[in-house]
Amino acid sequence: MIAGIMRLSSIGLFMMSTEDGVRALIKKHFWEMADEDSLSTGQYCVLPEDAHAFFGEYFAVFNMNYSSFDFRKYFPQEGIFFLPNAILPDYLKSDKHQPSPLTVQMLIASAKAGRWIVD
Repeated sequence: MIAGIMRLSSIGLFMMSTEDGVRALIKKHFWEMADEDSLSTGQYCVLPEDAHAFFGEYFAVFNMNYSSFDFRKYFPQEGIFFLPNAILPDYLKSDKHQPSPLTVQMLIASAKAGRWIVD
């Protein structure tokens, strides 16, 4: 992947480093975050619906292979609280784990690699 990103024209950025491109995309979808801030945990985490829209653009803009990315690891499915998982199809079942931190640093490292590199 080239060092500069030229596909962020939708946010007015034509040539910048991968790091700055990721930060600009985060700011476009959410707000300005420090590299150690997490999108999925902490006091100011983003909503799963907003994160889903962000990741659609993130993977496209940085031309990344996202086959190993597990969205539900970072944004667990809340499911339908009054129905037991046993009677629900998989896509509606509640996840029973806390979200893992998803930091800006992780997004930058993966964008540089061209694929999701974090387990």
